[in-house]
Amino acid sequence: MLKTNKIKSPTLTINSEIAKNNILSILAKLGKSTIFRPHFKTHDNKITANIFRDLGVNKISVSSIDMALYFRSLGFKNINISFPVNFREQKKLQKLSKNTELHLLISNSDAAQMLSNLKLIKAKAWIEIDTGYNRSGILYNNLQEIQKSIDSISKSCNLSFEGFLNHNGSTYSLNSPTDILHSSFEAISKLKDLQKEFSKYYPKISIGDTPTCSLMENFEGIDEIRPGNFVYYDLIMLEKKVCTKEQIAAKVFCPIVDISKERNEIVIHGGAVHFSKEFIYVNGHKSFGRAVKHYGKSVFEISEEINSLSQEHGILKIKNSKIENYKLGDLIEIIPVHSCLTANLMKGKTLHY
Repeated sequence: MLKTNKIKSPTLTINSEIAKNNILSILAKLGKSTIFRPHFKTHDNKITANIFRDLGVNKISVSSIDMALYFRSLGFKNINISFPVNFREQKKLQKLSKNTELHLLISNSDAAQMLSNLKLIKAKAWIEIDTGYNRSGILYNNLQEIQKSIDSISKSCNLSFEGFLNHNGSTYSLNSPTDILHSSFEAISKLKDLQKEFSKYYPKISIGDTPTCSLMENFEGIDEIRPGNFVYYDLIMLEKKVCTKEQIAAKVFCPIVDISKERNEIVIHGGAVHFSKEFIYVNGHKSFGRAVKHYGKSVFEISEEINSLSQEHGILKIKNSKIENYKLGDLIEIIPVHSCLTANLMKGKTLHY
């Protein structure tokens, strides 16, 4: 049980039971042939990692070599660095590959050739496919570039070709489950076409993104999934109807430090250094987080938006409750816009319960 009387300054709280149930909800949809490789960049901490481990999860994704080394030190031996290879860190990769089943991401044929020449790095290679998000990876219809990459991997003595990996980030800009699933199925269809085109290499398919993995009912024909945000969820996912309010495991508690009855505003100690400056639009106005509960002499549900953020300050214009109910020193419980960024910023101020 969370003891709010111990919270004195901005604090990220993680409800471990909710996080556990979020993991179980994904596991329940997996078939025997689909590997669950959750992305650990969302939480990036030992306590949440142990919740996964206790549920039998031993294959993970990370977003950097340092993160891979951290989770390797915690005993995770099967790690996919789901980010284009940074060749300036090849010595760290060599160290990691000695005692880890290492999976690396190749985003172009030059990277495939360079990695194949680094004989001391033993790894399973995934070719990142861009299905239209236009971030990194080889465009799905650039068959020549894909073949060139496969050739470099196949000729190498230190790499083995695993298949095609995709992060359909386009789903984060869509606003309804119907649109999200339509985009997801389009991306998966492109991957399956590539799987047929290069069938002689027996490529696997790996997909990521929380919206897709949360909304899909099954993963038939998909070899691996890599969602990350789902373990905590956040305001973005709530507004897109990807999750319910009850599934949000990450909340930020912030004390009230100023009240303006003239402007009908409260100021909290909670700013960009705690939440980041990511925002969404709610009813045409920016929201940097949603206040859902007030803790003072009495505890009550609220629904107010953080309207603006500076480095340490957050301002909420009170619209749906009475300004007289708020007192200096009271706590406000807030759903962050993007839990991945908030968790990263609040590493030193996180309370698991």
